Amino acid sequence: MPVVDTELLFLLNPRDPRHSFALKIIEQLKGELYVPDTAILEFEVTLRSRGRSISQVRRALASIKKILIDYNIHEASTLSTGTLLLHLDFMEEYGLSYFDSLIAASAIVIDGVIVSDDKAFDRVKGLKRIPITSGHKPPK
Repeated sequence: MPVVDTELLFLLNPRDPRHSFALKIIEQLKGELYVPDTAILEFEVTLRSRGRSISQVRRALASIKKILIDYNIHEASTLSTGTLLLHLDFMEEYGLSYFDSLIAASAIVIDGVIVSDDKAFDRVKGLKRIPITSGHKPPK
């Protein structure tokens, strides 16, 4: 079951120009997608770092939760000492950022497939990436 990168969570905003791609990939993989706890954590941290208030973050997370339910996207708890050790290995070996390495480790723990346009994941041995946009323009 593929794991979604935080990027996809942000693309769920209807105002995002790549929103249609997010919906298309979700429809293609309906019932098979997982959102790891690490992606949800990055989503919250990113919103707070962008100056969003707690109430704004709460509303955004509630919206995400509704979308996950509506589209049958499963949440996955992946944080463990094993995942954290793997994340540290990925930071060191592949030069991934903190959250990219956490999400890559979560994906490896689940099934080794991630849905993302971030090509940094291509460096991780044993991780297959399914692109969201495939380099195409959004459909009209």
